[in-house]
Amino acid sequence: MNQQAAEVGVFEAMHTQRAVRRYLPDPVPHELIAKVLDAAIRAPSAINGQFARFVVVTDPAKRRRLGEFYLDAQQESYNNPAAGAEGLRGQEAEIVEKAAKFAREVGDVPVFIIVCSTRRGVSHSVYPAVQNLLVAARSLGLGTVLTTLHTFRADEVRAVLGIPDDIHIVCGIPMGWPAVPFGPVRRRPLSEVAYWNQWEGPE
Repeated sequence: MNQQAAEVGVFEAMHTQRAVRRYLPDPVPHELIAKVLDAAIRAPSAINGQFARFVVVTDPAKRRRLGEFYLDAQQESYNNPAAGAEGLRGQEAEIVEKAAKFAREVGDVPVFIIVCSTRRGVSHSVYPAVQNLLVAARSLGLGTVLTTLHTFRADEVRAVLGIPDDIHIVCGIPMGWPAVPFGPVRRRPLSEVAYWNQWEGPE
């Protein structure tokens, strides 16, 4: 099934891009994946180092393995009393439950992109490429969500995907056709977060 919709502009993409945790099973065409990645590599990086590398996982068996690692790390995180997940109510409890459901299903998302850096200590320089990727995907009608739990299972991920030991795993990005509508997203108004010439918020 071809899910591709008309492309949207960059501002509409940013205003309606949300973290998608529910996906359709339909595959994503290779040319769209390549288009998203081509947008990602256009991002600036420190000293023009172009440190970002992308491992695109579409093989069902490998996706399932990545899903197992993700679920294992998620359960360990939320079972840790220091995480403060116990006793949550209302919206916070709902968010935690949605995250747990996503962790159980993430291995079924049609595309999983492991974002890496060729140099440790410069992950901040990779995130502009990540943001380009997220916005480009949204502009094509594809859903994504930024995840970091695979960094807690880096050795296992390396073994499955053949990632060398000197390559730093920065984050993971599931990508596919969303089973939920895009935005508009709820955000604080600009007047609460941006100040002109000096700080005006609470100290």
